[in-house]
Amino acid sequence: MVSGVYWSVGDRAVNEDTVVLEAVHTDMGKCTLMVVCDGIGSLPHGEVVSGYVSECLIRWFYSAGIRMFRSSAGKIKRSLCKCIYDCHMELRETAKSMGVSWGTTCTCVYIRGSRYICMHLGDSAAFMIGRMSESPVFQRIRRAYLSGSCAGQITDAHVNERNELVRCVGSMGYFEPDFRIGRLHRGSGILIASDGFAGSFSHRELAEGLCMGADVTQERLEHRLAGMGNEAAARGCGDNRSAVCVIL
Repeated sequence: MVSGVYWSVGDRAVNEDTVVLEAVHTDMGKCTLMVVCDGIGSLPHGEVVSGYVSECLIRWFYSAGIRMFRSSAGKIKRSLCKCIYDCHMELRETAKSMGVSWGTTCTCVYIRGSRYICMHLGDSAAFMIGRMSESPVFQRIRRAYLSGSCAGQITDAHVNERNELVRCVGSMGYFEPDFRIGRLHRGSGILIASDGFAGSFSHRELAEGLCMGADVTQERLEHRLAGMGNEAAARGCGDNRSAVCVIL
């Protein structure tokens, strides 16, 4: 497994995005946690809220996640839901005591061996990506692109018709996260990114930009992510830009 992280403040004064990439080798196999949280910029303390939610998920990973390698997907989903619910309620109580409103998006992927569970709230996004044509997943994505489909993205943006966020963690009411469950094949992977990064590219550009061949390394992957981040800036994106990518 090869992984890489990209994190940029853009032209903002503060980076309200938080990224997480944790990996542990256990007796049963490798467990990996990927997280991107994007604090709501129009509300105060976005970097604090995104950082807190990320810390809650890291604690979950080391206290429960790495012990759930053989657990059913349903049990893992319930455990993650409890984690994010407790986090949401703690943030709401703290915000109430401070007289503020705040929130963050949260896209989280837990990988155990070749199986993944994606938990999602907000307008950040997760994508299936491929390297080399031998990946069955990448073949299906490529055929879908050629037919005009938007295959590749495995999350839906929680926004209304005015592109306003309608679900998040820490503000608004509690919404149960969306979940996607699947399996990674050799040569395929997952990219999660904040809207400042993912929103600058078409789905096809994201997939093709990270298709680097069988000799991909962490250095090459992070170089490619940084290059795409610079391209996003060149296209006029001044927002915080964050991405985490894992390729099996």
